[in-house]
Amino acid sequence: MNPEIVSRCRVDDQLPHRDATVLVVDDDEALADTFALWLEDLVDVRTAYATDDALDVLADATVDVVLLDRRMPTMSGDELLAVLRDRGDDPRVAMVSAIEPIGDLLELPVDDYLVKPVDRDALVSTVSNLLWRAGQPPAVREYLALEAKLATLEGRTESHGFDDAEALATLRDHAARARERARAALERDHSDDDHTATDAT
Repeated sequence: MNPEIVSRCRVDDQLPHRDATVLVVDDDEALADTFALWLEDLVDVRTAYATDDALDVLADATVDVVLLDRRMPTMSGDELLAVLRDRGDDPRVAMVSAIEPIGDLLELPVDDYLVKPVDRDALVSTVSNLLWRAGQPPAVREYLALEAKLATLEGRTESHGFDDAEALATLRDHAARARERARAALERDHSDDDHTATDAT
């Protein structure tokens, strides 16, 4: 991840964000409840044990972050995500799944991908990071999502022998181009801020 881009737009990435809402979607009720327990003192957290319940929550509340299991009965996490995007919902989404990430991770419209089992520190850090990202320009969010996906695949390469070199190369290429778009977006924002400050004086 490019430290220049992160340092130039980071303000505060630390929980708690008690005005933020996180939705945990997992058909393993014990696990969903555990995730909620880890987060409940830090954010407003909701749980859904089925995709229909998740859609009801999303229809009734403004949700900032969704932690989404990929393998769900009735409707998969991928399908639920497609429904959200089709109807214009745009929370930050981390897929939290026992399914190993594969080459299709590039096309999956998520901001991060965690492979179960997930510990408390990793979950809290991910939610904190996603809440911070929500306030960044779209180009920065795109770049950071690609970097997160790349880190996931590279980590699985080292620990589990993921060997899709083409997928990794493609993801690295997309991340490099997204980094330039993010840098340009930050340059524009910085320039706009300078003009605003000059006009105010």
